Amino acid sequence: MKISTTRIIIAVLILIVCFALYYSFYSLSEHFENTKNAIVVLTKGYDKNEDYEKLVSRNDSIYHKLYTSLKDKNEYDVIIFHEGNITEKQQEYIQSKTPDFPLQFRKVEFQNKVVNHPNCPNTDVSEKFSMGYKNMCYFWSISFFEYLKDYNYIIRVDEDCVLDRFEPNLIENYKRENIMFSSAKWQGDDELSVTTGMKELFTEFMKKHSKTPKNENASFPYTNFMVVNIPYFKNNEDVKAVLQEIDKSECIFSNRWGDLPIWGYILCYLIDKNVYKTETGVSYYHGSHDNVKIN
Repeated sequence: MKISTTRIIIAVLILIVCFALYYSFYSLSEHFENTKNAIVVLTKGYDKNEDYEKLVSRNDSIYHKLYTSLKDKNEYDVIIFHEGNITEKQQEYIQSKTPDFPLQFRKVEFQNKVVNHPNCPNTDVSEKFSMGYKNMCYFWSISFFEYLKDYNYIIRVDEDCVLDRFEPNLIENYKRENIMFSSAKWQGDDELSVTTGMKELFTEFMKKHSKTPKNENASFPYTNFMVVNIPYFKNNEDVKAVLQEIDKSECIFSNRWGDLPIWGYILCYLIDKNVYKTETGVSYYHGSHDNVKIN
């Protein structure tokens, strides 16, 4: 039985359309659902190897308290962000201290914005903070979304934090419970001397967009440890819009607006309380505050 040329052409066209739809759907699903997670820190570069002992202690605690208990280690990247001043030799030294803990060193762009804006002016307190510290605040408020756009959940553990306990199924639990953000400790707002104009910016933003704060009285997260679902916040139009306003204001560099109060206002004003929580399954020692144990 002969098959007409027209039928062959139609069949080929149908196959082409099917393949196009399949790859289109596959690309979209990859775009909206990242499969890998990351354990992350932003750290300084130092002159001597021994100056990295805090970072080494942090890495060692994460390896023993978290990484070794992961069901699938291939689902996690371990990333050390820095300003480009950790040399290859220093990277080899840091890696040698936890040889089975696969570290990735990635450079971030350092900004040198010396500004003084009237809505969020310099103060005696804000001027005490270095440009490096202000860049840290900027990274953990705004730019980390772009650097980590290919990940699902990220676990931030700062250089001066040493894990004591970590719930091994934390990310799996978050996926099941639809939790998008957590911190192990919550507190009140930061000092007014380094948050001048912040509440006003958020209040004006809510008024401009005809929105009512979700919960004005919520406390703010202690951000040296935090878990963030990147796609959830990166694709949230309100969060994107307010971060653009903060970026445009340059108040992180003018008044040293910190990532702690910025995240506090984002959660209080824009995010439903049922998608963030206090993580009681984690405890750690915070070296910058005299090794105070959190949880």
